[in-house]
Amino acid sequence: MDNFESLQSAWKDSKQDAHAGMTAKDMQHFAMQNHSKSKKFHLGNVAILALVCIGISLFFYFIAPMQEAISRLGIVLMVGGLVVRIVIELVSHRKADQIEFNVDTKTTALQASKFYNWRKRIHGPVTVTIVSLYSLGFYLLTPEFLDYIPKFWVVIMDIGYVIIAVILTIVIYTGIKKEMAALREIKDIRSELE
Repeated sequence: MDNFESLQSAWKDSKQDAHAGMTAKDMQHFAMQNHSKSKKFHLGNVAILALVCIGISLFFYFIAPMQEAISRLGIVLMVGGLVVRIVIELVSHRKADQIEFNVDTKTTALQASKFYNWRKRIHGPVTVTIVSLYSLGFYLLTPEFLDYIPKFWVVIMDIGYVIIAVILTIVIYTGIKKEMAALREIKDIRSELE
């Protein structure tokens, strides 16, 4: 237990030392750089999600138009989840634009804190719900796929989805951790400037 506490204390001290050598202007510049990275992350998410949404829509419209109601519900859940996430990322980008760095530090810190809490909620239950509904939508397609594709390939596809989902979850989680660290840094820097 003592080792953990001493490690935690050393980490806090090193973090304070890193910021101690910076002027207020340097800290503000650093916070603005992190803020810019966060906004680019939102736009990158929008681009990737839009491409996936367009790809899925074109696939089910031109290549595999599903006829059964359960399959159509699955498509709606998949495409709808992507559209909701795109809207959320666009709203996040707009909220990020509203953080003012040229006002007093207390106001900026409050705005950054609110934005950080917003993104925490998005990356928590909202993302889990969207991914769950998207996955449910994918598996709702299985009965109709069985009408057109041999069972072996449908099983491979369903298992492959789980593997791809695990890999994507790791990649997405890594991106989320980076964004949240950058946002937390902005919040901490603005608080230190007060």
